[in-house]
Order: sequence, then structure tokens, then C-alpha cells
Amino acid sequence: MESFQFETSFGRALGMAHTAMFRHLAKLMKEKNLPITPEQFSVLTHLWRNDGLPQSELAVCTNRNRANVTRIIDILEREGIVVRKDDPNDRRVFRIYLTDLGKKLKNEAAKCAQKSIEDSLDGVSENDRTVALSVFKKIVDNVT
Repeated sequence: MESFQFETSFGRALGMAHTAMFRHLAKLMKEKNLPITPEQFSVLTHLWRNDGLPQSELAVCTNRNRANVTRIIDILEREGIVVRKDDPNDRRVFRIYLTDLGKKLKNEAAKCAQKSIEDSLDGVSENDRTVALSVFKKIVDNVT
């Protein structure tokens, strides 16, 4: 049996693709002077769909641990993009709401995300895109 070759492994290739797309999105956001990072963008996408989510639910839907989400929200709050408010029914729960600035960022950030995806998939056929999405879904199903 051959020894594991990290540099040519599927996991390494998948990680490199993710990192490259992440960095490209960060570059596009910086060029547009958006005050957010791709990591923050992933949290904001859920708030743009459903403002006022509990902090714990944001951790689940972004597939991050609670400490990471707390750190992201702390930064977004400091930048005036979101605010934390007590849940009226449960004092242990914080709900996260977009500020006017947070709402205004949606369209420009979405354009950056769309451009990042388009740039990343340049020259990739529709069939290959379909196969890749199917493989990614199968990977997730296999390990969750």
C-alpha cells in the first residue's frame, strides 16, 4: 500500500480551491471598500435572509463554533453593521439584527460574491459544475 501523499490528495485540492476563492472574494470586497470579510459575509448572508436570528442559530447555519461566531459578531457590532438585542422570551438568548449599514452592504457584497464565483468557474463546463456540486454534496453526506 502506498503511503498517503498530502500534496496530491483530494482534501488538499479541495482546501486549496476553497482558500483561493476565499482570498479572491476578500480582494473583490477590498476593491469595493466594503468593511467586511468573507467570513463576516457568510454570517451576514443568513441575516439578510432572516434578520434577528439567535446567535446560536447563526453558529449552526454557518457551520462554525459558537466562539467563532461570537468573535465575528463582536467585530460586526463594533463596525456598526449589526446589533445584539435580548430575546424578549428568553433572557439567555441574544438575537442579532442588521443596522441600516448592514442592510446597505447586501447588494454590493452579493455582487462581489457572484463575481468571485464567476471568476472561479471560468472555463468550467456546466456538466463539470454539476458533477462537482454532486461530489461536494456526497462528501458532506458521508461525513455528517
